[in-house]
Amino acid sequence: MATPPLFMDPEFTRILLKVAIVGGAIGIIGAGLLVLAFRAFARPRDIRPFVLIAALLGFVLLCCVLLLGLSFIR
Repeated sequence: MATPPLFMDPEFTRILLKVAIVGGAIGIIGAGLLVLAFRAFARPRDIRPFVLIAALLGFVLLCCVLLLGLSFIR
């Protein structure tokens, strides 16, 4: 049994790309603001806030990649 080729509508691809760009910009700006907020209240050598921010962003990006993969499944 042959599998059909993967196909996405070009308009959907353009919209998906725009959403990814805007979402990435929002994520980077939000992470920067969180870093500033954590640095204002943290001890000078505390690295834990940065690890928490990295873990949160990694989780969000992983969910985005999983949702993108699910969009290819018919």
